[in-house]
Parts: sequence; C-alpha cells; structure tokens
Amino acid sequence: MFRRSCCLSALLLLFIVTGGCIMQKAALREGRGMWVVRFQLNSPPALDQVVDDARQEKFNLLFVQVNGRSDAYYRSPFVPRAESLAEQPDSFDPLDYVLQRGHDAGLQIHAWLNALYAWPYPPPYPLSPQHVVNSHPEWLIWDDEGRTLSQYTQNERVRESSEGLYLDPANPLVRDYILRVCREIVQEYDVDGIHLDFIRYPGSRWGYNQIPVETFIQRWGVDPRLLSVWVRNPTPEKFIEGKLPLHLRWQYYYYSLWAEQKSGYITALVKDIRREVKSIRRGVIISAAVFPDPQVAYYLKGQDWHTWMEQGYLDLLVPMTYHGDPHRVMAEMAEAKKRAQGRLVYAGLGAWIKAPYEIAEEVEGLKGIGMDGFTYFSYQGMKECDEEYLKQVSCLLHRDRVTPPRLREGDPAPLQTTTDGAELLLRSLKRQFFSLEDYQNLLNRLGMTEDTLRERLRQEAATFERITQELYARAVPSSEQTVLLPRSVEVQVISRAAHPQDAPQTRQEVYLTLQEAYARLRKGDDFVRVAKQYAQWGGATTDKVFLQDGWNHTAIISALKEGNFTPVLEVPSGYAIYKIIKFHPAEQRVYGKLPVWLKRVAFQERLARLIGHRK
Repeated sequence: MFRRSCCLSALLLLFIVTGGCIMQKAALREGRGMWVVRFQLNSPPALDQVVDDARQEKFNLLFVQVNGRSDAYYRSPFVPRAESLAEQPDSFDPLDYVLQRGHDAGLQIHAWLNALYAWPYPPPYPLSPQHVVNSHPEWLIWDDEGRTLSQYTQNERVRESSEGLYLDPANPLVRDYILRVCREIVQEYDVDGIHLDFIRYPGSRWGYNQIPVETFIQRWGVDPRLLSVWVRNPTPEKFIEGKLPLHLRWQYYYYSLWAEQKSGYITALVKDIRREVKSIRRGVIISAAVFPDPQVAYYLKGQDWHTWMEQGYLDLLVPMTYHGDPHRVMAEMAEAKKRAQGRLVYAGLGAWIKAPYEIAEEVEGLKGIGMDGFTYFSYQGMKECDEEYLKQVSCLLHRDRVTPPRLREGDPAPLQTTTDGAELLLRSLKRQFFSLEDYQNLLNRLGMTEDTLRERLRQEAATFERITQELYARAVPSSEQTVLLPRSVEVQVISRAAHPQDAPQTRQEVYLTLQEAYARLRKGDDFVRVAKQYAQWGGATTDKVFLQDGWNHTAIISALKEGNFTPVLEVPSGYAIYKIIKFHPAEQRVYGKLPVWLKRVAFQERLARLIGHRK
C-alpha cells in the first residue's frame, strides 16, 4: 500500500494530460503547515532546505521539533543538548537558526515539544547524566502493575504499544519541569507558538503511579488497579442502556471516575502551560497535536481536548487524522470543528502514507466544512516518499500564497469543577461518545432528557457507593486467603483494524479479507501461515483470556474445543479470528502470591459473587 501510494508516475502523467495544476480559488486565510521532525535540525544546510521548500511551495507555518526526547535543539541550562548535534559546533543553535531563516521567508515557526515522552525504549539510554531519564527515573510513568517500561522483558516489550518512556503527569515535579521547558523557550526565543505533542498517557493501562492511585483510593475508597480490563474500552451506550451486569456497572462507574481523574492531570498541565506562556508573551500561539477520535483521546489517552477548547486553554487544535479513509477523516474533523467553540482547527494529515492526490481529496472535502488549515506529517516523510511530493501538493492545493487565520481573542473561561460522583460520571459518559450527536441521539431513542439521565445516574451512584461501603472490603482478599481463578483460555488471533467511522465499504473490505483467511483455515491451511498473509501486522498474536463477564465473545469461545477456531468476529478495533490453543481449568491460588493482574481477576470473581448474593 505504501509503495503504491508513493508511486506517482500515473499521477504525473495525469498532470501532463490535463495541463498541470488544478485551478482553484485560494482561501484568503488558511493555515498551511508541516511537521519538521528533529532529524532535519542537525545542520544548517538541512534547515536551509526545509525553509526553502516551505517558502517555494507556499506553506506558511512549520512545527519544528526542538524537544523530541527530553533533549534540546536549542540552548538550555537544564535540558541536555541533543546527541545528534554532537558533530556540530557548540555555536550551532537549530532553533535560533530556523527562526531567523523562517521569519525572513515569511513563515511562522512553532516550537514543537514532546511534552511527556522522554525517551524511546529499549535502550541505549541517554548519554547525559543530566537527562531526565537518568537524573529522575522516579518520574517515569507506571503501568497497572507498578512497573515502568524499562522493567519489561523483551517479550513484554514486543506486546506493548507504548512508544517509549513517559513522564507521569500527576507528579507536580514533572509538571514544573515541563513548565520550565516552555518558559525558557518563550523567554529566550521569538517563537510564534508552542506546539504540544505527546501531551497524553501512552494508554489505558498507564498512569498508576503512587500519587494518583492513593488520591483515588482516598477519595472513592476503591483501588483502580483492581477494576476489570473489560471496562477500559468506552461503551457508554451499554452503560446508559443498562446492558451491563451490576458488578460490571459498579466497575464502569469507578473506571469512569478514574478516567476523569487522569484526564484532569493532563488538562491542568495544558492550563498551566497556557498561563505560563501567555504571562511572558501573550501573542504566542498554544496548540496541541491530539488523537482525533474523542473517545480514544479522552478514555484511553487522557486527552480531554473538548475541555481544552471549550475553556480556551488552546488557541489551535491539530487532530492527527493520519489514518483511515476520507469518510473517517471527514467525520473526525467535523466533530473537532463542532467541539472547538469557534477556535482554530487544522487537520493533521498523514502525507507520508498517502499519495498527493489522496491528500488533495481530503483537503478539498475538509474545506467544505470550514477547516481553518492543514498541516502535513511530515516534511521528511514526504521527501522520502518522493522528492517531488511537496511540489505535487503545492500544485494541487496552493495556487496562491495565503496568510494564517486570525486567532480568537479572549481569556480562558473559569472551569466548573465538582467532586460529586454522579456529576463526574455524567461528564465522563458524555466524553466517551465519539460525537455529541451520538450522545443526544441515544437519549432521544431512550426517551430521556439530560436531566432525567442525571437523576438516574445520581440514584445509581448512590447504589454503587453503598456496594463499596458494604461489599468492597469483603471482595478484596487478605494476603493469606486462597482465591479462585476462573477458567481461562490461550488463543492465537488473526486481526485487522477497522474504525467505526470508516466508510461502510472500507469496513466491508476488511471483513471480506478476514473471510478469505477463514475460508483458507476451513480448508485446513496452517493458522500461522494464514496469519502471515492476512493479519494486519504480518502474523498471529497470542493471548490468555479469563472467561469472565465483560468479554463479548466468552460464550462463543467457551463452546469450542481446543484446536477449533471462530468465524470472523467483530472486536472494538476491527475484526478477528481466534484459534483455541488450550483451555485451563479454574484453580485455587494464594492471593498474596499473585501478580497484580491475577489479583484483579480474583477480585472480579469475588465481587461478582458477593453482588449476586446481595441481589
């Protein structure tokens, strides 16, 4: 697919036949940006080429990655100089250089900072003892078992989706560190903006450091590490419709409060960055690159960008709509535009994996919904794809030079806060929908108003909190107790991704691809060999699943025998085929000797039984 996208000879032929550029009336104001990854900041000639290309192809903004791994492509007394600059003289300051060249060329230059992402993993670690990973390893984020990524085995690391080592946003010292980075850049350099990337958690199983866990237990009386993995995916419709059993509804309630607490740490950091930067230079633009799906952004990543825009903490939102077909890109950006409260939104487009004509189609469609601008990931990716890529994009989309749109003026609105469980639950549930329209449509279908829902949630929250008071302590075993681990199954999986907002034909293509794999399996072909051809990531994955409430396919899997495989099943991330490797019977274990993930499983069994008896 990538090679096909980058093979532009047919497109060039089309240009010749049709006489060159597509003529269009250019917008009077439009953001046209590129992300410039740090690899292009290693020498003056490389930066000269970036600026010359941007000017020549009529771009007006560069997001320049000057702090990509808690290292500096600028002068800093406390952030170590980037190791890739070792061969350059100490006098070379990439940020200062690109600011001078870029401003001379009429470009806005925004300092792009990877806020919470500290270093890739596995090692080697940073050479400088001053680097935050070396000087403050206690600042690194923990998973739900109390480990940092640096403590993972090689096999565990292969299965983990985190890009690398992150800092813990709940730690006040981490927040002070990031504020200091922003402060020194704005004080020392004439940047046009601060662009925040990786202003999020790696995923739902991260962020269980001591401070946030103890804060949650103190407030709610529940350890978030014990909540079921099956409530870590957003299913607000099921919760509101009452389709979950009571013990899972109890857990969904507390996990929603946990999602609120985690996202609150990120929101507070964004708010503080705005306050710090604007106190130094009010005209600096605050922007952030965010996950475009509001459900994923909020519930899995702690990125409540709806609130950031609603409250005015950001001047500019840049959803990273890199993947998916035009239908998904349009849906994601339309939702971002609705939630932006009149503030600027630029579409972040995946130029390194799509051909120029595909990007042009997306841009033209997005102009129809009033998008304020477009930025492409990334300069280097486009150049590596094809040397003429930038010219193709410019030819298709940049007939005239334009200036960036004006910012919406005004100070942030005061944030309304509450500690009431029912109100926090309602707020969280609304954030868990892909669109505000989906939320309202569900209420309409159920014949409810928001006030009706609020009252029902208030009654349910009271029930959940009574369960906590009466049963939670009994459900958590003592270290010496023998507990039941339920029946489990080892499976191999062939899967392919499909997003709910993809066009129906796109989802159908993914489904039919796995149906081909299923037909091969039914003919007796080897599962691993079929997976290499049909699985999204070139092979089968393995997993062990406990057969408890919460997994949609428990009944299907339980009915099979070892060696059997399922038909194509719909899963949250797309479609999958499971092969049963081995069933394991229920077993008795001593609770205190279990790792955290098995303690969680044992807790689920005890809680479900206690709530069942209570009913």
